Amino acid sequence: MNTVSAACIATVGSMPVPPGFKYMNVLHAGRPRHGRFDEFSLKHPKMDVGHRAKIFAPFDALRGFSEAVNAKDEQYVEKAELSQDRLDAVNECLIMLSAALRGNESSAASSDVVNITVSVTFFVPCRDPNNDAFGRAGQYRTVRGPLCAVDGEISRSIIVGGMRIAFENIREIKIQF
Repeated sequence: MNTVSAACIATVGSMPVPPGFKYMNVLHAGRPRHGRFDEFSLKHPKMDVGHRAKIFAPFDALRGFSEAVNAKDEQYVEKAELSQDRLDAVNECLIMLSAALRGNESSAASSDVVNITVSVTFFVPCRDPNNDAFGRAGQYRTVRGPLCAVDGEISRSIIVGGMRIAFENIREIKIQF
């Protein structure tokens, strides 16, 4: 049996170097040293720390993993059932807004068209199938903007600032003049 440790003449760290190693002269020469203004240093200047840091900056090896982890930190709540008083107030407000929009449509030719700005608080269900809250909980959000449409017959929704909100998800509506 051939023992490597007996045949070694040098070591690099804890690794033995076998005899007849082809690059022994390079190993003994060590790391190259360059002067500050020699030809090599002028051709290959030192990289500044800012650029060097970019090379070793962390990268997202698993695309989307950090977003998935951050999504787990979002807080979700159960959808609250509205009391009859609050439900009546939301319905009354929707009827009033619908009538106001119909009134604006009939007087669209005149210059006194009233822009209605509303603030709507509504429920958004969790859309992440990997989250425990999927299908059972969500978040309440508030959007403020111009009222675009109220559809009480077909889609049963309100459009505020380009966002469509279903009637059954509305918690509160505030009209701002």
